[in-house]
Amino acid sequence: MRLHRFFVEQEIGDKKTLEIKEERILYQWRNVLRFSPLDKVILFDGKGSDFLCEINILTKNEAKLSVLEKMKGIISERKITLFVSLIKRENFELVLEKATELGVSHIVPVVAERSEKKSFNYERSAKIIVEASEQSGRADIPVLSEEVKPEEAVNKYKKELNLFAFDPTGSDLYKTIVKNDNLGLFIGPEGGFTLKELDFFKENEIPVVKLCEQILRAETASIVAISLITF
Repeated sequence: MRLHRFFVEQEIGDKKTLEIKEERILYQWRNVLRFSPLDKVILFDGKGSDFLCEINILTKNEAKLSVLEKMKGIISERKITLFVSLIKRENFELVLEKATELGVSHIVPVVAERSEKKSFNYERSAKIIVEASEQSGRADIPVLSEEVKPEEAVNKYKKELNLFAFDPTGSDLYKTIVKNDNLGLFIGPEGGFTLKELDFFKENEIPVVKLCEQILRAETASIVAISLITF
C-alpha cells in the first residue's frame, strides 16, 4: 500500500525522532486520515530526501515519530523557472499544481499588459504547491516569488537563465530552444503578449517560440511547454 507523504517545515537531517506540531498535518492525520500509533508515513523537508517514519504518539497538539529510514528523493535534474502571466484564479492555480508535478523549480507570477489579475493570493498558492509536491512524490518544494512585470523579470534573471517567450507568432520551438539545465519560460496571459512586450523580448535577445500551430489557452501552454522541455 502506498504511504501518504507530507512536507514538514523542520529540517529532518539525521534525526532519529521527530515532534510534529504543525496544525495542517495534525488535522489531516487525526480528523481526515484517522491515523493511529504504529501507522507509517513518508515525510520530507524539501532538502532532497524522503524519510520513512512511524507514528508513536498522536494527539490534538502534537505527534511524535520514529525515523526508520532515510531514502533518496525525487528531484528534477533540470532547473526550470516558469514565468507565468496572471490569469483567472482557477486556471492559475491549475498551472501551479501541474508545474509542480512536472518538476519546475521556481515559479514567478508575471503581471503582463493583458493580465486580468494584477496580484495573487500568495499563501493560498504556496499551499497548492506544497500539496502538489506531496502528491507527486518530489522531494523538494518549488520556490514561489511575488508577482513582477515582464521587464523586471528579464532584467533580474537574464544573466542566470536562458530565457524564452512563448507566443503563436514565434519560431519553431525545436529549432530554437536549447537543452540547457537552467531555462526560464515566459507564458503570456489570455490574449497573449502584446506587440510591445514581444518587441521587448526580442530587443533583449530572448527568443520568441511557438509550441504548435494551434492557439493554446494560457494554462494549456504552460503545461505543454514544461512537458516538451522536460521530457
